[in-house]
Amino acid sequence: MFEQFCIFTPQGDVIYQFNCAGKKFLESQINRFLSQYITSPAPNEETYKKYNLLSVSGGLSGPGVQGPRGFSAMFHISKQPELYYVVTYAEQSLQLNEEAAEILRLSISLWNSLNVNEEIVRNLSGRGSKNEHNFTDVVDGLDKDIETFDKYLKVKYEEFMGKFDVKNTELAEASLRKKAINSKGKKKSTGGGQKGRRWGRDGTMEETGSSDASGLDFSEAGSASSSNIALVDKDALGNRTKDGEFLIKEIDDLLTSQTDITKSTVQVGNVNSAFGFLKKHLLGNKTITESDLTSVLDKLRQKLMTKNVAPEAADFLAQKVSRDLVGSKTANWTSVENTARESLTRALTQILTPGVSVDLLHEIQRKTSKKDSDGKKNPYVFSVVGVNGVGKSTNLSKLAFWLLQNNFNVLIVACDTFRSGAVEQLRVHVENLAQLTDESHVRGSKNKRGKSGNDHVELFEAGYGGSDLVTKIAKQAIKYAKDQNFDIVLMDTAGRRHNDPTLMSPLKSFAEQANPDKIIMVGEALVGTDSVQQAKNFNNAFGKVRNLDFFIVSKCDTVGDMLGTMVNMVYATGIPILFVGVGQTYTDLRTLSVKWAVDILMS
Repeated sequence: MFEQFCIFTPQGDVIYQFNCAGKKFLESQINRFLSQYITSPAPNEETYKKYNLLSVSGGLSGPGVQGPRGFSAMFHISKQPELYYVVTYAEQSLQLNEEAAEILRLSISLWNSLNVNEEIVRNLSGRGSKNEHNFTDVVDGLDKDIETFDKYLKVKYEEFMGKFDVKNTELAEASLRKKAINSKGKKKSTGGGQKGRRWGRDGTMEETGSSDASGLDFSEAGSASSSNIALVDKDALGNRTKDGEFLIKEIDDLLTSQTDITKSTVQVGNVNSAFGFLKKHLLGNKTITESDLTSVLDKLRQKLMTKNVAPEAADFLAQKVSRDLVGSKTANWTSVENTARESLTRALTQILTPGVSVDLLHEIQRKTSKKDSDGKKNPYVFSVVGVNGVGKSTNLSKLAFWLLQNNFNVLIVACDTFRSGAVEQLRVHVENLAQLTDESHVRGSKNKRGKSGNDHVELFEAGYGGSDLVTKIAKQAIKYAKDQNFDIVLMDTAGRRHNDPTLMSPLKSFAEQANPDKIIMVGEALVGTDSVQQAKNFNNAFGKVRNLDFFIVSKCDTVGDMLGTMVNMVYATGIPILFVGVGQTYTDLRTLSVKWAVDILMS
């Protein structure tokens, strides 16, 4: 839930304040918001729906120093009179953002309905009464109106929060029972089934299903020779613009055929049945009630969960549809079910559509075009994180190949100092990438700096060791990249179980000291509902002042229409998906098409 809500004037006159937990109202929190928003020349401001969103940074921290924590503030500024409506909460997530937006919507609507703004304008103009210090009393004559506002806002807030008290456990059990019933009588597969991965409560991992693992052989013997590398299809990866930029294609028709999506399956309703035409013309112009939506929303929840959407995410979406539709009227010739599906489509689109700019290529170009006083440029630094086995090294290499197509020099850094063979795996990728950028490159040879790779792509390695070595390697690699004029630093990290605090804790100090420009988590589409906790734990691992920046969802070519992992990860964190992986070659990378994903989830 949110922490505090406040309405005040630009002069600092507080008209209304509310602490959600019933504790003493913290003026210091509002002061910090004002300090960062008003006095900062370039506040880090975003938007959510039609409201402004600001991340307020924390105070100093360190040995013996415990500064105030950071928080998020969503706010709206009315014009006549000029009033600030501010909601504060701990950190951004889709649910908390949605709650803050709803509080603002309710408060602004209720405030306007009470017609108190004219009285405030009168008081602010000096025509109202003044206190003993000869200061204008902004709320003069408004005591009853503010009391009414407080009463009804709290009632509406409680009603709103009550809709989030969903029965996740019951829904999850219902989903499992349905799957068990559907699986009865089916013959066991003799091979070629889809591969999956499952994490237990103790954090152990096991593979489910079977698949050909030959494509994952990264040994020298298993790698392609220089004469027949079949690792790329540039036409499949993307296209070069007239300005010379190489842009990755959006994922659209590539996987659609695998999911057997046709217009007849995407369209909803019973129009093709014997009574379809009659129903279409009899339905419509109906005022929707909560009871009308009960069975419809239950069907939609179950549908989403069969697509690997986690129960809590499915419930959030259902509640969003309910708030959108209750009290509204269906269009002519449209059933409640079709109206609900349209609303759910909009809700899924809103979740998966990035709320921040993902113009990564231009961001890199802006940073690498600047030079310091010594004439050196600071490289753009990526760090790739994720649980064991999701394909961090493979997707890092795909990212490297795309950056090489845009004429950046790339330094790949082996910061996975734990897993046996991790450095050797990256070395094979670097050798492959070196050959793809220079056909004359001899595998195993050293470049002019005595490193694996060539002038365009190089491996920075320092062997194996503990977590202290990881941070040391990262800092050394960034300095080396700057000295050697590299544009990009791509840091691979060790896979770690998201529910093991011992393994997750070093990420915070790593991010603080390496300070990458972007931290990307690779999550795999195979995981399903556990992706919610994975995304939350990784996003929280870097502390209050730093979060994940993007997701890459790997192995999307293996799950058919079960794309719920995408919804789960964005729902849990509010962090956008940058790319999706669709295969094992360096060109099997796509930008996410929101429409494509939503169409599959709704099919």
